[in-house]
Parts: sequence; C-alpha cells; structure tokens
Amino acid sequence: MVSIKTVFGYVMFALAAIVGFLYLLFPGEAVSEYLNGRLAAVDPALNLVVAAVRPTIPPGLALSGVEVNGQAGRLANFDSVRVLPDWNSLWGDEKRFRFRAGLAEGTVDGWATLTGSDPSAKVQVEADLSQIRLELLDALAMDERFYLTGPLKGKLVYDHSAAAAGTTSGSLSVSGMRIGLESPLLGIGELVMDQTSADFFFDGQTLRLKSLVFSGPMLDGKISGSIQVRRPMENSRLSLGGSAKPQPELLAQLQETVPQGMVNTRTLGTRGLNFRIGGTVGSPDVSLR
Repeated sequence: MVSIKTVFGYVMFALAAIVGFLYLLFPGEAVSEYLNGRLAAVDPALNLVVAAVRPTIPPGLALSGVEVNGQAGRLANFDSVRVLPDWNSLWGDEKRFRFRAGLAEGTVDGWATLTGSDPSAKVQVEADLSQIRLELLDALAMDERFYLTGPLKGKLVYDHSAAAAGTTSGSLSVSGMRIGLESPLLGIGELVMDQTSADFFFDGQTLRLKSLVFSGPMLDGKISGSIQVRRPMENSRLSLGGSAKPQPELLAQLQETVPQGMVNTRTLGTRGLNFRIGGTVGSPDVSLR
C-alpha cells in the first residue's frame, strides 16, 4: 500500500518537473517578437532587443538586457524589467499588467492595459519615474553639443489605439540640474538650476511644451511653445518663446561678455528679457525682444 507521504512526494516531484520544463522551454523569443510588434505599432523606427525572458514566481516575467533602439542608435538600456499580470483581468477584453524597470540608476514603475492581441490594438500605459540620472540616458548622450545632469522624476501617460495616433503626456521635474554647453554661449559654459519642471503633450508629430519653468542661482524663467518633430531630429522645427531673468552670478558674467548695445545689462537684472527661438534643432535662431 502506497503511503500518503509517498503520493505527496510524487505530486511535488511532478509539479517541480513541470515548473522546471516550463522555465527551461519558456518561449522567450516569441515574447520578444510580440513586444517588438507592440513597439513597432507605436513607432516603426523603434526596435526592441531583449537578451533573455524568463517566467518568475509569483507568476510573471523577468526580462534582462532590454534595449530600445532608434535609427540613430540606442535610446535606452533597461537593467531589468519585471512584469506581473493582474490575473482577474486576463479573462476579459482589457488585460492589465504591473511593471517595474531599472533605468539609469532609477526606476520606472506603472501599469499597462492592453485591449486585444493585435499589435495595433489599444494600449494605455501609466508610469511613474523616480531618480533617473539624466547623464546616464543614452538618448541624451547622442548629442555632443550639450550635456544634462541631475535626477529626473515625474509621471508619463501613453495612449494608443487603432483609431488614433499614440499620444504621450507628462509632468517631469529635475532637482539640481546642470546644463553644459560644448560651445559656450556669451561666455557661459554651464548653467545650474535648483529646480526645473515641465508639462508637455506629444501626438507623434508635434511636441507641445505647455510650460517649462526653471529657477536657480544663475537664472529664473519659463518657456512654452511647440516643436514639429522631423527625422533626423536636427531637422525638427522650433517655435518657442519665453522669458528669463538673470541672477547676480550670471549677470556679472554677462556684463563682461554681452556686446555693448545688444541688451541693457543694467536693467536686465530687474526686468529680465523676452526671447523667441525659431529655426531647427540643428540650427536654432534666437531673437531677443
């Protein structure tokens, strides 16, 4: 007579074997192809590379070596990505997944809602960004004319459906940001900001900057307007305007470098100045008024 202990042992061995086979034979390539199809529906120029996909316990997926690439090169490199399904939603039309990813020493944490299995079906994503280091983002490192440093945080909302182009809205902020210029402008090679925040909306063709507000020991100001996105990015058209008020530290440098008659440096520190930025990203045209 077989004891209950023996039966229990066989059951546990069978379950362990099933889990082991599922783990070793997990169709990671199929998952990568599915994710690439979803990404291509957002932008055909984007490509996803996943080094490995493995199931996890509690049930979910762990992705490693995740890279998002564009035509000009790598845009982002995620240290790790963990995806956990909302099991109650898997039986309905809308399937929800919780995700958490490591990016540039920070985290991206949020929810994705998928409707249908077709790559062009509706996708909604809400993500919270925390402590992402600007200087470690591949997309920003592509342009050698400037550099940005500081911890980025905020919220992004992406919405895509077959009936409309995908849209992204967001509210982002950086504390202690530094902006460095390869070629100093009016003798200024680096700007330091105590606080910078931006609200924007992007419909796939036009980036609408609702507000970009910055303050610091060198400069206070705000910018708004739009950017007509073109490829390559250098051809994107600028239509921005704003105002800036130099603080004493920057004002002292400007008094030594600004050509005489260009602006009244004696009133610049109290009234500030208004400006317009036109032209393209590759060849901006700045005018003062």
